[in-house]
Amino acid sequence: MNERRRSTLVLGGLAAILYFSEGLPYGVVTQFAPMYLRFHHVDLTSIGLISAVGFAWTLKFLWSPLVDSMGTYKRWISGAILGITIALAGMAMAGSPGAAFYVLLAVLALASATQDIAVDAFTIRITPPRLLGPVNSVRVTAYRIALTASGLFAWIAQWAGWPHAFATAAILAAIIFAVSLGLPGEAPDLNRVPWPEARGLKTSLKLWLTRDKAGLLLAIAFTYRLGEFAIVSMIKPFWVDRGYQPGEIGTITSVVGVVVSIAATVLGGTILPRIGLFRGLLWFGAMQSLSNIGYAAVAATSAGRWAIYAAAIVENIGYGLGTAAFLAFLMSLCDRERAGTEFALLSAAYGLTGTIMTSASGWLAQRFGYASYFSLTVVLGIPALMLIPMVRNQIVGRESEA
Repeated sequence: MNERRRSTLVLGGLAAILYFSEGLPYGVVTQFAPMYLRFHHVDLTSIGLISAVGFAWTLKFLWSPLVDSMGTYKRWISGAILGITIALAGMAMAGSPGAAFYVLLAVLALASATQDIAVDAFTIRITPPRLLGPVNSVRVTAYRIALTASGLFAWIAQWAGWPHAFATAAILAAIIFAVSLGLPGEAPDLNRVPWPEARGLKTSLKLWLTRDKAGLLLAIAFTYRLGEFAIVSMIKPFWVDRGYQPGEIGTITSVVGVVVSIAATVLGGTILPRIGLFRGLLWFGAMQSLSNIGYAAVAATSAGRWAIYAAAIVENIGYGLGTAAFLAFLMSLCDRERAGTEFALLSAAYGLTGTIMTSASGWLAQRFGYASYFSLTVVLGIPALMLIPMVRNQIVGRESEA
């Protein structure tokens, strides 16, 4: 086995473990905990308010400079996973929803968001630019598999009780914690932050914005997934309005959709090193936008079940390819000395776009109809594609750095 293949396998293995670790607590907070609370007769309003702990992932950029400037990423990762393990174990012992459970849920979200900062920075620092595509395909696959663990926990809760379900999650987190203790740590350039002085968020943002064509690069980060954000929030309502039942909707849009999107992400990650990040951003971005045409077409006609199934599959292919290129692009933009802060800021940038777009999507779809709205999502992908050629030198230059 040659050295390059060996390094790819090692990095892929690390990415799989670390990003499964990212997805596990996120799935508990956003999917499993609301179900647990509802089964314990907590009212919907309270469940909605409690879900506000999810803001930890949106606001994580506020304390990302601390992760970048103190200690090592390995220690931050291990410490955060230990916090996740303790929180899940506490939830297993809580018995029923109450003040202690809600505090533990907040701790779980905070520890998970902190882990995200350190894991993203660690991955960026140990991954050569030429391997960003393959590593990101592994990353997305592991993360989405971890999200589906909520289904396993639900099954355990049904047959063995809720405490056993949370205990199972805690055991998984404990295993990951043990693995995290063996992360590479011998070479300082792998995980020790060479940023001797703590810098504030304002300083970090200023440093990033002083780079060549930073405004255009940031504009691409804002707009590359705009069309995808716009369509995802209205897909399930469209299926409902077409008269399909929850089981069928879940099977096609979630189960089949997740499998197809993972396969497309892996394919995109495999192709990306061969064609380069610049061409990958353009081609995969175009496919990401064009894949929405299927939904626009079936919404404009009386297309039957199989046509809508095909639209769902095509849209998820575009989603997966776009994900592979976009994550590689974001990671390539981050300086390794400030990877945690910069990736958190970039994540917040496109997260803000997603929040705004999804907030407006219902009003737009209701006002103009599904067919016109889905057609609009195709158009929303064009601005980013027009901006990418303007920063070709910057993209190629970052990618060529070893």
